[in-house]
Amino acid sequence: RRIKPNQSCSSGGRCRSKDLKLRGPKVLFFYVANDDKIEPLKEEEMYLVVGIVLAFILSFWKDNRSLWNPVLFLLSLISSYIYLSYLFYKNGYENVQLAFYGVTFVLLPLLLFLSGIFLIYNGIILLKKEGRSKANYLSMLLGIVILVFFALISFRLGGQNELFYTNHFLNILFVFIFYSYFIFGFAFVGFMLYSILYLFIPKKKHYDFIIIHGAGLLGGEKVTPLLKRRIDKAVEAYHKSKNPHIKIIASGGQGADEKISEAQAITNYLLEETDVPRDAIILEDQSRMTYENLLYSKKLGEKLVASPQFLFVTNDYHVFRTSTYARKLKMKGDGLGCRTAGYYIPSAFIREYIALCVKMKWLFLAFYVLLSVLILIAYKGIIW
Repeated sequence: RRIKPNQSCSSGGRCRSKDLKLRGPKVLFFYVANDDKIEPLKEEEMYLVVGIVLAFILSFWKDNRSLWNPVLFLLSLISSYIYLSYLFYKNGYENVQLAFYGVTFVLLPLLLFLSGIFLIYNGIILLKKEGRSKANYLSMLLGIVILVFFALISFRLGGQNELFYTNHFLNILFVFIFYSYFIFGFAFVGFMLYSILYLFIPKKKHYDFIIIHGAGLLGGEKVTPLLKRRIDKAVEAYHKSKNPHIKIIASGGQGADEKISEAQAITNYLLEETDVPRDAIILEDQSRMTYENLLYSKKLGEKLVASPQFLFVTNDYHVFRTSTYARKLKMKGDGLGCRTAGYYIPSAFIREYIALCVKMKWLFLAFYVLLSVLILIAYKGIIW
């Protein structure tokens, strides 16, 4: 039998408030009277939540760049939220639990719907400021995808049940679509939240090299505002470093439409606009992508220092994915993000997410194989 806070049960099952003081939401176990004996009920749900949270902490402590961390972080938040709601209910605070339900079933769907509208608006602004390109359509497309999701749910719940019950293939199609929204949406939210958390992780004090990731050049030879912010952030870290021998690696090859390499453009800016000495700058002008920026910079650093520590500087939306490449290369170090124009962040972050999904394509394929097996089992004797 559930008992209220500040109430206890004595022999014979009678409850008295003066025998035992239990204090509201701090109580993790509830008590029943049984022949003058008070025993705690088992709380398996609590152990599950604690297990998930501990798994995240251990994974984070082992390597904060692991791709398991976004998943475990989101699962920790969700399970803790559900269990906290459960605790309030068990302690007699039903109104508080109703507030939890309100957030889950009203506020979050509303925010999701509004985010779809915002992303479409953001896509229009981005196209006006940056011009038409495939990448610049991403935020608008995601906004449309979100609104289509609400349209599908409305259609499914709007008195069309008989259509789905009689048409098995239509029902299976809906399940696949809803499943796709779920797994990719879950992955996106986890990636987004952990990427934000990763930016606030304290950085180490000692680094041997600071890597500046290149970007497209203005007129084929000048740094763009985006690249300038990366360089300025790296110079700031350079001056804060307590290592007198720290060096900056300017990383980036020469594109087909560029007159000089991105590494050379970065070096020119450092020499002309900052007080970083020439002997503190190393050029890496062979890379063509983020992974190569790190790979070639690592090789240069290891020629000069045994087991070097790296600090790679890029835009804030790009830091976590870059850190996963560094982990793959077994590079020691951290990522440091610089500010990005607000209107540019949604589209850029969506690009990061797509690149991560491509990297983990076999995992997503495994989820679809699992769904297919479950559907075949569920429809055995109906469609086959």
